[in-house]
Amino acid sequence: MGKPVYIIGYMGSGKSTAGRKLARSMGYFHFDLDEEIEKLAGKNISLIFSEEGEDAFRLLEHSVLASLTRRKNIVVSTGGGTPCFYNNLQLMNESGVTVYIRMKPESLAKRLQTAKIKRPLLEQVYHTDMTAFITEHLSRREDFYNRAHLTIKGENLDFEQLLSSVKDYL
Repeated sequence: MGKPVYIIGYMGSGKSTAGRKLARSMGYFHFDLDEEIEKLAGKNISLIFSEEGEDAFRLLEHSVLASLTRRKNIVVSTGGGTPCFYNNLQLMNESGVTVYIRMKPESLAKRLQTAKIKRPLLEQVYHTDMTAFITEHLSRREDFYNRAHLTIKGENLDFEQLLSSVKDYL
């Protein structure tokens, strides 16, 4: 035990909620990668995207993630794109256990359409076909997500299954 646990998956899949609950159940500390980036930058993710661009955000994200890989007894809820940039997925897979929360595009679209938080990558999509956008976007990211050590179904997530799968893996 002690290795970091990384929760990965598409935006809206419940990574932060699952990560917090998992950390509590395991007696680990929880880090939400986006919240850590916002603390470090002193501004929210949307502002970083609009003022500095996605490349600057991804560099900051990589740097914060890399600093967390050296920690023990932590659960990190990543951003949806985290595993897809730099060598982030490799860093996570080598330092700990990665858990992909898999959800169908239709389920994600339903969640994201009613989400209270606006997401920079979806700002142009809110009034168009969310499911079509997510299906296409997810297909590009899924190659990364599928390299996680464990995959858990996100619809009606079975928390006990998640907890026992992670404990067994560790």
